[in-house]
Amino acid sequence: SIGCKVTVVTPDVDESRHDDELPESYVLRVLKEKTGFTIERTQSRGDRVIITSDTIVTIDGIILGKPVSRDDAVLMLSRLSGRTHQVITGLSLAVVKAGMMDIHTAMEHTAVSFRELDTGIIEKYIDITDYGDKAGSYAVQENGDMIVSSVSGSMTNVIGFPLRLFYSMLVKA
Repeated sequence: SIGCKVTVVTPDVDESRHDDELPESYVLRVLKEKTGFTIERTQSRGDRVIITSDTIVTIDGIILGKPVSRDDAVLMLSRLSGRTHQVITGLSLAVVKAGMMDIHTAMEHTAVSFRELDTGIIEKYIDITDYGDKAGSYAVQENGDMIVSSVSGSMTNVIGFPLRLFYSMLVKA
């Protein structure tokens, strides 16, 4: 939907959280590592714009990653039940032109409030949703009305890529 051809490069970086690392610090560190990897990997491609992002779900200073099991997904959704959490995405644009590079970095924060969820709703949601590769064990665009009561901020950020932020960064770049 951004109207250009994209080549996907999957960065090979360690996304483990360091001890006592705050959620925003974690996002910026991983984003920097992903950007460096991708710049290195695409060196031979001439002029280009490298778009790198990293998104997390966080509540109470805890980062909720992708669930490792169904039980883990149930625990995550239970933790989010009836509460508001943050979806934070770090976004980097590296503009490479005539051998020169200019890197722009920003973050998008979106508050997502969950309905009060009982075990039955959580189980039903998990049964009908592809939750396994989603931070926080949910996808707002997939049966999100079952569990989400409101979103304050960028909906595309919650879906996985903050388009409004991307477009504003692209114009500035």
